[in-house]
Amino acid sequence: MHGKMESTGLIMLVIFLSVSICNCHGSVIVSKDGSGDYRTVGEAITNAPDMSEKPYTIHIRTGTYEEYVVIPAEKTNIKLIGDGPHHTKIVGYQNGSTIDIRGEGFMAQNMGFVNGAGLNASAAVAVRNEGNKSIFFQCSIEGFQDTLWAVSGRQFYKNCDIYGTVDFIYGDAAAVFQDCMVYARYREYVTFTAQSREDPNQKTGFTFQRCKFTMSPQDSHRKSEVHATLGRPWRPYSTVAILQSYIDSMVDPKGWEPMPHQPTDKLTYVEFGNIGPGSNTDARVDWPGVRLLQHPLQAAPFTASHLLDADSWIPSTGVPYHDGL
Repeated sequence: MHGKMESTGLIMLVIFLSVSICNCHGSVIVSKDGSGDYRTVGEAITNAPDMSEKPYTIHIRTGTYEEYVVIPAEKTNIKLIGDGPHHTKIVGYQNGSTIDIRGEGFMAQNMGFVNGAGLNASAAVAVRNEGNKSIFFQCSIEGFQDTLWAVSGRQFYKNCDIYGTVDFIYGDAAAVFQDCMVYARYREYVTFTAQSREDPNQKTGFTFQRCKFTMSPQDSHRKSEVHATLGRPWRPYSTVAILQSYIDSMVDPKGWEPMPHQPTDKLTYVEFGNIGPGSNTDARVDWPGVRLLQHPLQAAPFTASHLLDADSWIPSTGVPYHDGL
């Protein structure tokens, strides 16, 4: 009888330890001073579980982490939580990507992602994202040319600040940006987007809803020196919708510009309910797909609910979003 009680106690101890280990693996801390589980973000990603069906939370404490982070395809549902976009930053300086996301279900909150390669770099990608059902919430994404490469999949950006110069939000994802600040850094000619949809049957495109297109605070005194356009087509079926947003005065009245060697008769560039000195569409380029939408029903296909099928996956993350107009 005594031996049976000891065996039962041993089994219970093993179960307890297993549960404790499992809970520990659900959330870890990165801290540069060694007070957390890891000193670098890369280490935490390497040791995260593969093909996780639940969020695996990595809390990254205040600090500037100079490293290049890859979220491989097998690292699903990784959640990076910082102490604020100006306090917790991942910073790179090369012609590459500061963070490269491939795993589905990725989320970043209260984080800063920076590529400081500078104006002379051919690319300064802060975020390369091909993670389906990925979310950036209350983040700052800072670069120059090619800041945010939204490669593919369904992506959602909420309450984010995005800085750049040329084609600085580009790629072929289905991406919706809500309540974001889209900041042009000083350069004589600025292009906000270069969406690259190639196939008319794809359901991809960029939507900016309740966003603000303006100069970065550091460069606001040079706004009159900048000539900006809302975008240009990286591929023939390039699709961008700007809804209920503020468009500042440095945006040229023509609104959009051509890309060398790309047609302009297949793209879709629509605007709806925008305000600000750059929102007047009377002098927009005369291309078949450039339109001012007059009715909410015309804009509905570009909302998060339609473009991202957001109602099926964003609510479970707890991130707020507008499901309509």
